Amino acid sequence: MPLTIWLYWFTLLVASTTDGSPSLNKSALDPLIRCWKHQVQPLGEQILQAHYRHQRVELEHSARPWQQTPYQATGLLWMNAQGFSQNDTLFSPTRQKTYFAKTQADRQGVLLLAHGETTVRRASQPAQFEQPLTLAPYSPLLLIRHAYQRRLQADPALSTASTACYTMRINQKVVCLFIGRSSGLLDYVTLLEADPMLGDLLTTITYHHYTTLGHSQQPTQITLDKVNGKLHETIQLTDLKLIQQAPTLLDQTAVDPIQPPPPPLVSIRAEKYRDHIYLLTLPHTDDRVLLVEFADFALVAEAPLSSKNGELILKQARQLLPTKPVRYFVFGHHHPHYLGGVRAFIHQGATILCPPGDEDYIKYLVEAPHRLQPDSLALSSQPLKLEKVGQHKVISDGHFQLEIYHIGAQSAHTEDYLFYYFPAQRLLFEDDSVWLPKSSKPVRVSDRQVGLYRSIQQLGLPVEMILQSWPVAEMGIKTEIPFSELAASVDSK
Repeated sequence: MPLTIWLYWFTLLVASTTDGSPSLNKSALDPLIRCWKHQVQPLGEQILQAHYRHQRVELEHSARPWQQTPYQATGLLWMNAQGFSQNDTLFSPTRQKTYFAKTQADRQGVLLLAHGETTVRRASQPAQFEQPLTLAPYSPLLLIRHAYQRRLQADPALSTASTACYTMRINQKVVCLFIGRSSGLLDYVTLLEADPMLGDLLTTITYHHYTTLGHSQQPTQITLDKVNGKLHETIQLTDLKLIQQAPTLLDQTAVDPIQPPPPPLVSIRAEKYRDHIYLLTLPHTDDRVLLVEFADFALVAEAPLSSKNGELILKQARQLLPTKPVRYFVFGHHHPHYLGGVRAFIHQGATILCPPGDEDYIKYLVEAPHRLQPDSLALSSQPLKLEKVGQHKVISDGHFQLEIYHIGAQSAHTEDYLFYYFPAQRLLFEDDSVWLPKSSKPVRVSDRQVGLYRSIQQLGLPVEMILQSWPVAEMGIKTEIPFSELAASVDSK
């Protein structure tokens, strides 16, 4: 994406507002008015019904960075300019499981029955505002109505001789509608939003193969390019027809009024676990971070989710060890709970200890634009200092020693998995491998537990105690595990 476009979108985010938009050009040649008249207005109170088939891909907790998880979605949609209902069936080829969901968005609000859930809930206010974006991969009806009601004018900076661009914000997301001047139809939509780890993310929704339905024009094929073009999806609409009334999928009276949870209190709590070893707990992310003290420097392992948390960890490290800068940052694997705050450590000048195969991913995170929500590295760029761990690395000051081991796929979780071992203390720190409940309730032994146990045995490490980074509290599992308990759990499998 050219730098000028990124900068322009950033200017829009800062400068544009939902109020005080320019008056609508009343000319019959205005592409937005023509688009409204071609695609939305002819429907009136009628309901557009359509079957769909959606080939989806997502970035999840996969074994490798950028590894895509496929899904196959099919279902029914009922929609017009006032709202929509959706009955969705989602199949996961990876898990060989099928999930069901329902959505009902109308003048009374938005009701949701999410995939895999049994309780209907009322959407939060931000989620209600985003319903035009929720429907956009299947139909542009609500987006066109949203732009039309805001009385937007074409933006000359992004418009061309063939396409008029209309720009607005929805919940801090920059949305641009590109309408063909000759056709009066919506060609494509771009959505720019901030991700705390990946930076500024662009999604492009393109509408193809318009068909006439009554007096309106509707697309029958849609393509999605997500995460700056790294993910590609297709949606096919079939059996389009107009009906007078949509079915009631969810009962408004059966849903309790929404009680939004209070925002989490951002905090950090420090504990000196042993000499040289500190544990920093972040209750708002449910993570535990490892801070290791050496003679004249420090090492931090793990930084969850965002640069803000990385800055919080660095601040706490400076308070605990004011004369010992963080020389090294290491992450147990590439998932956000361990790598999300890496940019703060790059800005501070730490060397990033990188598991095998993650070098290009780290470079992407460093170079990714963060203009919508700038962090310290975006405001003051610093060079990346990267060092590959390999299979085994020792960090020592001549007196105190930490060993880092790469167990990779044997973790049964990711291909880049590391753990940290203190030989003098016979203590091991790892990310998320052991799932033993705090209660005595029996539980299925996970493959991760088996992988960790076998790795320790094969390496011949005399481990006595295991500390786990995540989750600390929310799931009721042990985070301080005697090795004997891990061994007993695996032996009982």
